[in-house]
Order: sequence, then structure tokens, then C-alpha cells
Amino acid sequence: MHNELDAGLIRAALTADVAQLLGDIQVFASLDSTNAWALQHAQCGDVCLAEQQTAGRGRRGKAWESPAGTNVYLSLRWCFETVPAHLPMLGLLTGLAVAEALRDCGIEGHGVKWPNDIVVGGNNHLQKLGGILLEAVGSLQQVVIGIGLNVNRLPTATSAIDQPWSSLRACAGREFDRNQVVAAILSRLLLGLQVFSRLDMAQFQRNWQHWDVLHGCPVRVLAGSEVIEGIACGVDVQGQLRLEVRDGVIKAFSSADVSVRM
Repeated sequence: MHNELDAGLIRAALTADVAQLLGDIQVFASLDSTNAWALQHAQCGDVCLAEQQTAGRGRRGKAWESPAGTNVYLSLRWCFETVPAHLPMLGLLTGLAVAEALRDCGIEGHGVKWPNDIVVGGNNHLQKLGGILLEAVGSLQQVVIGIGLNVNRLPTATSAIDQPWSSLRACAGREFDRNQVVAAILSRLLLGLQVFSRLDMAQFQRNWQHWDVLHGCPVRVLAGSEVIEGIACGVDVQGQLRLEVRDGVIKAFSSADVSVRM
């Protein structure tokens, strides 16, 4: 098995229709952050990968632990001809693309947790496999899509991560070729981005429900200083979390931290 990230092997694993959507694939031994590099240096369609990040970032400025040689740290710079009306759905579309790519790689029992987590396990014990960080480049016509994914690192490794987590290796009981994992993610993501401007919202919401680990679950939502409890019931056409709070009343949240109520 090839244990190092290799741009040539990744590109060779892509179909011709996917490869034509790509710019350059840059692989670095170490970066502070693949998103930071892509924001500063990448052109439209370029992919940045690093074996290690020294200052990886997650949502809301949280640190993303990024040890060397075991995981995937990937950033894609993408440009739209015009800003899509449903741009807030982009993070959710990325999550679905990653979930489908992991299924292509033989992973089972995983899903997406609104707004940006890839998780595995039952609702009472969700473990994080990966996360997504989107950052706009100037105008909203350009965006950097960052994906961090635990691949071959075992949860027994020394870690300062403050939440339950797992990896593809822990899920499947075998090591993965990270080049194949990257190729699977790019295949699903690039094809999704190609049709994003004409997204079929009804179909998207059905796809989301299929992968949504929160659907129908009692959850606790922390929005600013407010804590709201209710039943998660999917997303609306703006990608907001829909929460049934009482007597059928629905509240929608565009940004919040969500946990499953025990």
C-alpha cells in the first residue's frame, strides 16, 4: 500500500470527467493550514494537501489536531461563474459528498451531523471522523473548501481532542490508501460542485435525510447564549437546521452547536 500522498496517483485514480475539473494538486510535507495556503496561493480548481498541519483550524476558530502521515488534510479552491442563490447549502453538499465517498471506500455506519461533521456510531455515542471548513475568497464567487478526515490514526493514539472521535481504520479494521480516499472525495465533491448552481432542492433534502444522523432525535441547540431543546427534523432550503420545539412549532438555525440529548 502506498503510504505517502502522491498527486500523480490521486489524479490517475480519477475518471476523465472529474480530472478535467481539477487544476493543480499540490502536496506538502507540512503546512500551517491547507486552507490558509489555498486562500493565499491557489487558483480556481487547485487542490492543496499536507501530510501534516501545524495550525489546522476547525469551525469557529477551534484547533484541528493534524498529526503527520496518517490522515487527510485537503483544501479545494472553487470558483462559481455567479454566486449561487443557495450558497449556504455548500457546506452540507460537501458533507454529503464526503459521506458518499466513504461509502465508496467501504465504510458503513457513518453519516453527517449538521452543520459540518462526518460521524460514525449510534446517536448516543457519535464519534467524529472529520469536519469541513468553508472560507470565502473576497467575493462569494470564490470559496476554499477544507476537509479534515481521520484515516489511519487509531483513537488509542495520544490526543488532546476534546470529543469522541474515530478513524476509517478503526471503523474498518484495516489501513487505507490515503490517495484512494482523496480521489474518492474529489470525485464526489467535484461532480457535486459542477451541478451545484442548478441544485434540485427536493432531491438534496432527501439525500440529506438519508445521511442525517440527527433526524428525528431529541437534541440540544446552543445558539449564542440561548439553549433550545427539541426534535431535529432536517434542513430547510437555506441549509438551516429545523427544530421542532413544541406543539409542532418549528425553529430554524443557521449557526449553532448541536448535541444529542440522552
